[in-house]
Amino acid sequence: MNRSTARLVDPAQEDRFLATQLPGLRRDVLLVAGLVLVYNVVFFVVNLLRGPAWGLLGLSDHVVLAAAAVAVMAAVGRTPTYRATARVVVVGFGVYALVALALGGDRTSTGWLLLSLHSAAILCLHARLPFPVTAVLAPAWSVASLLAATTAGVDGRDLGTAVFLVATVNLVGLAAAYRVSAQARLLFAQTEALERLTTLDPVTGLANRRGWEEALEREWERCAREGTPLGLVLVDVDHFKQVNDTFGHAAGDRALAVVAGLLTAALRRPGDLAARLGGDEFGLLLPGTDADGTASTAARLLADARRARAGAPDGDAGSGLTVSVGVHATRPRAAGAAETAAAVSAADAALYRAKAAGRDQVADAG
Repeated sequence: MNRSTARLVDPAQEDRFLATQLPGLRRDVLLVAGLVLVYNVVFFVVNLLRGPAWGLLGLSDHVVLAAAAVAVMAAVGRTPTYRATARVVVVGFGVYALVALALGGDRTSTGWLLLSLHSAAILCLHARLPFPVTAVLAPAWSVASLLAATTAGVDGRDLGTAVFLVATVNLVGLAAAYRVSAQARLLFAQTEALERLTTLDPVTGLANRRGWEEALEREWERCAREGTPLGLVLVDVDHFKQVNDTFGHAAGDRALAVVAGLLTAALRRPGDLAARLGGDEFGLLLPGTDADGTASTAARLLADARRARAGAPDGDAGSGLTVSVGVHATRPRAAGAAETAAAVSAADAALYRAKAAGRDQVADAG
């Protein structure tokens, strides 16, 4: 984590973190904008009832801010990303500061206290924003509000009290916002690291069965939603027990790592996944790949395995290593455990046909 900005160093990981914060940021923006709307509506009605001395022009700041709050609430409901929502927040507080500078503010002691509470509310909201944004916007808004409040003669003691209240709230709030931002990101990074450990196979570095099942469920639902195909390739190392018995378990692990490298090399798209399903069984998950593409991937994998076997030195565990491959491509229609299990069973049946037919070959579920 970058300690000066309280952001994750990895941009991709920072983007994933921000995506998790989007629902909370929307809720906070709606809450603060709703409070601004209620505050300005109430003060507009109360001051209007106090007599014609105020006039509509004198109350125009309440009208503008209430309208801005409504606009922010409507915009937040349509923002697709975290950064778009953050831009709405920046624009909203920009409008607030401009109105405060242009039309003045409450110069009573109650107004000073309200200003400090406003700053506290903004800092609570900004705890979900990147810390540099918080560090710039909150003090800038407070300074703009103070400037607006001092456009007329103000007692020096009252002004000093106002500056002290707002400065204290900003200092304490910025420290809290930094701490919250840093701790949330560190927790997210630690959680991701733990999840990687629980979904990776330590021998090959590929996804393990849990990672395979989670990805299969996720990609199956996405393909069913988008109407795209999904290819499955199951790979089994032939006579792997004999490899272990002949060359030892360490050599067997090296042979598994070689197979893992072949599967990784067969991946062509960002969504493709190679996994070790257990023992000597591996799998390829190919979202968006039709039957021809899946069969082509399996054939290329088998050819690569044969070349690797031919290039292995005599006496090496890889010199007699062959693989059997089962292929199944489908077009998911509905999400569900039964549907995914049926697809995997079809690929598994094809794999056993390949082994029954003599091994070192590809069989298609058809």
